[in-house]
Amino acid sequence: MRQVILHGWSRSAVLALSVLATCPLSPVPCPTVSAEPELKIGYVNMAKVFDGYVKTQASDAALEKKGKQKEAELKGRMEELQKMRQSLELLSAEAREAKAREIEERAEELQRFRTHTARDLRRERDVVAKGLLEEIQKALQEFAKANGFSLILDGQAMVYGQDAYDVTDEVLAMLNGRAKGSP
Repeated sequence: MRQVILHGWSRSAVLALSVLATCPLSPVPCPTVSAEPELKIGYVNMAKVFDGYVKTQASDAALEKKGKQKEAELKGRMEELQKMRQSLELLSAEAREAKAREIEERAEELQRFRTHTARDLRRERDVVAKGLLEEIQKALQEFAKANGFSLILDGQAMVYGQDAYDVTDEVLAMLNGRAKGSP
């Protein structure tokens, strides 16, 4: 069989180019050959996952309990300071001056306690939240790999996403299942 060459091009090359040139204009889908895997995309509402995670809820409860303990301690110190101020009236002028300095020192100490307690609780919450977010991120990666996802996006950063692509509940169920199964 003899091949006809048109100005340096083989007949098969010309045919292939003509198919490629007309395929995008054709209403009939053109067959494509792709070595790329299918693109599977999902999204997750990170706030819902974080808030619904049983470990987040447990850490929130523990921090709330600690906060209430500190609040009770603060209230006790305030009541003690109030009693000291009330007893100030019954003292002589000399004793009153010394007691007033003590009351002022206690008031400053109380303010420092309040400030340090709030700062310490915030820091503890931030450290715990960072650890939980890292754990959630790892779980999301495992979920994506196990379920063949190419991408999982944060739903809060998206303008729109169809509900069919929302994997929030599945990820949350996986995380909570693991957490309940762990000691």
